[in-house]
Amino acid sequence: MLINAFNIQKEINTKCIAENISNICYHGDVIAISGELGSGKSTFAKYFIKNLVQTKSVPSPSYNILLTYNSKDKTICHMDAWRLKNENEVFNLGITEMFEKSIFIIEWAEKIKTLIPSNALKLSIKREKNKRILLIEGNMGWQKRLEKLISNDE
Repeated sequence: MLINAFNIQKEINTKCIAENISNICYHGDVIAISGELGSGKSTFAKYFIKNLVQTKSVPSPSYNILLTYNSKDKTICHMDAWRLKNENEVFNLGITEMFEKSIFIIEWAEKIKTLIPSNALKLSIKREKNKRILLIEGNMGWQKRLEKLISNDE
């Protein structure tokens, strides 16, 4: 179910939404981000992680595939599926077992879509003319958690 769409053409809007979503996440949450190259997936992940963990930088995990960040009460796994050849590589790396033990952010989630849990929050970034649109899709549990964010945008 589509929850809402946000104009994130300005980076400050991406930062605000990423921080707000990070504030309502718990271990076991999977955030699946899709979008074309350069659309803002890594920017969203950077602001999400920096809001929860004290770190100077949040590099793209394109070459590492997976980076982990720890705060005093949360573990965040940041994955980039861009380089994966197939979904079997995710199993070989043991990544799906990590979903329950952390907040798990996946860039290029469309490359492993059959492995994404059905209760994941799905973010899709699209370019439309001079706009960058963030589409947010999730189940009823996510809708309830995101009500404040959505009402603030209207």
